[in-house]
Amino acid sequence: MLLKMSELETGRLRLREFRQTDLADVALWEGTLHAEKFLEFCLQSYREWGMGPWAMLLKETGVIVGNCGFCRIRYDRTLGTFEYCGEVNYYVAGQYRGEGLATEALRAVLKFGFGDIKLTRIQGRCTPENVSSERVMQKAGLKFERMIVAAGEGSPQDKLYAITREEFQASVSLSRSGPASC
Repeated sequence: MLLKMSELETGRLRLREFRQTDLADVALWEGTLHAEKFLEFCLQSYREWGMGPWAMLLKETGVIVGNCGFCRIRYDRTLGTFEYCGEVNYYVAGQYRGEGLATEALRAVLKFGFGDIKLTRIQGRCTPENVSSERVMQKAGLKFERMIVAAGEGSPQDKLYAITREEFQASVSLSRSGPASC
């Protein structure tokens, strides 16, 4: 199935597909070789399934500060029902960390996933020592589920977080209505 990405906007960010012309910005993260491989991966993902990482651009400056997106989307058959599940990941360049940009981008991607492509569940994972990544998922509304086997490993190493469409919609409704008064 070929999916279709849309440009997304938040208060401080514009999320769009990466372009070959983004090489210089991405090279600032971890070098040119990494940037070339990453951009080729992104462009190939867009061609093959219409989806890949969104570039996170600061609206104020136009600088690409990271990426956020779905690393996988699949159908699961759970207890006789179908679940359309997406897995998210994100990265923010070192000098922009700690400003809430990953959480802001992840919330936009959750909204897109549950709204535009009709996912029923979105999950993410992190190593137990990656407290910053874990905190991003928590702030975006994902809840810890369980420890899982990390890719290529034989023992549980990753923490799995997830949120359902219903949980996300309830959290959006709550944030719109504000805190309850007594």
